[in-house]
Amino acid sequence: MEELRRTRAPDEDALIDGVHILTTVLLIAALVSSVNLPFGEAALNLLLGSGFAVLYFYGTALLPEWREPTALAWLFSLTMLWVLAMMISPVGIYLVFTLFFLYLRVMDDIRGVVAVIAATLASVFTQVPNGLTVGGVMGPAVSAGVVLAIHYAFRTLIRISREREELIAQLINTRTQLAETERAAGVAAERQRLAHEIHDTVAQGLSSIQMLLHSADRDLEKIGLSPEQLAGPTRFIDLARTTARDNLSEARAMIAALTPASLQETSLEAALERMAAGFAAAGELTIDVGVEGAVRQLPMRTEAALLRIAQGAVGNVAKHAAASRCRVTVTYEPDEVRLDVVDNGRGFDPATVQERPAGLGHVGLDAMRQRAAEQGGVLEVEATPGYGTAVSVAIPLPEDAAETTTLEPETSNEEGA
Repeated sequence: MEELRRTRAPDEDALIDGVHILTTVLLIAALVSSVNLPFGEAALNLLLGSGFAVLYFYGTALLPEWREPTALAWLFSLTMLWVLAMMISPVGIYLVFTLFFLYLRVMDDIRGVVAVIAATLASVFTQVPNGLTVGGVMGPAVSAGVVLAIHYAFRTLIRISREREELIAQLINTRTQLAETERAAGVAAERQRLAHEIHDTVAQGLSSIQMLLHSADRDLEKIGLSPEQLAGPTRFIDLARTTARDNLSEARAMIAALTPASLQETSLEAALERMAAGFAAAGELTIDVGVEGAVRQLPMRTEAALLRIAQGAVGNVAKHAAASRCRVTVTYEPDEVRLDVVDNGRGFDPATVQERPAGLGHVGLDAMRQRAAEQGGVLEVEATPGYGTAVSVAIPLPEDAAETTTLEPETSNEEGA
């Protein structure tokens, strides 16, 4: 049996304190009623009331540490003392209020309700020898109804309070994740922008300088000057070409440092396979990577976006889908490139996820949609609970995408190609 220990909400503490106060008042009333009883009955009533008080306060202090059988034995002992007390003094019947709350606290299920009904019937039947009255029946019955209503109300408040705490915790966690995602996306976008700028300006300019110097060197040879006359200009041209070549190498190194590590030295397919191997090794998941269509070099921004979207989709599969297999497919079409991530996991209801407050539970999907939108593409999610999930993104390509090598270094040779 599990222990009864659990985290209590502030509202529950307030209810317990209220029951303590109520019990104290009822015990005082029961003990004071002893003055109207014969000596023997008064002494017995004082003994029973004192025993109930000691057992009650001792048990409520240790109740969070007790296992259920111990708590039930404690409740039974209190119930027996209450039965004896109300047989000695009519005032003792009011201690049933305390027992109602204790029944529902220890047995927070149908057993607690049954115990409340049984105690109500017991308090009514004990009045039969002295004659039942409407008040004698309605008092315990109404009391039981009030206690059940209070218990239900407090349970509802506690549940709402805990749900709100969880929601706040999720919101804080989501805001942190969103901030980190936005920061990472901003850093990646700025790195790519700098890489493009360096390539399109510095690197291209240095390549052009090399070509011009090579042309100048050829034109000098056609002039017909003697080797002695050509020695000076040729030396300076060679020095300029060497400087331009060295600076071009530095620019290419900067471009390589600014591009995603997975795409620096490998193709998109190889980067996806490396990513899939990492996720597969982290869990019991088989991930296949496939390519369809005519493979060609894509703009670096497009390849980086596809890689990041695939990482986000496969990461969701590994963390949430409870899947055994996943398939990542890149399809090259004449006018677009498409990425599909399909798994055989437990799926989910996309409509339910979208209905959640912004940022709760679908930060990854929003980030992937944003990456696709930045490339002019569209991301779609198809999922059914129990039947897996499919994430598909299509990014349009310019007509000259086949020749696009935005961040690929040019081959430098004596012809300037």
